[in-house]
Amino acid sequence: MKNLPEDIQELSERIKKFKQQKQSESAKTSKSSARVAIEAIFRMATEFVSPVIIALCIGYVADRYWATKPILMLVSAIFGCAAGMLNLYRAAQQTDKDINKE
Repeated sequence: MKNLPEDIQELSERIKKFKQQKQSESAKTSKSSARVAIEAIFRMATEFVSPVIIALCIGYVADRYWATKPILMLVSAIFGCAAGMLNLYRAAQQTDKDINKE
């Protein structure tokens, strides 16, 4: 490239810089998309597990109070799972809206 005119050398340098910039941008977007996926996974896991744990605790306390050992705990576990599923549905809807917004 020593024999090329200055304009062509400058153009080739600009092309190299542009390619490097595009490669770094694509690497950044792939990291951010992975981060978004991990955030969605943890959010959905939390959205399901937390109502189940809360319902089980309420059922356990109610069983001890009224001496109906496993019945209220099982009923509350069923309601906790239903609430968790509803939360998962809502979280999936919100994540879908966020993805389509971008």
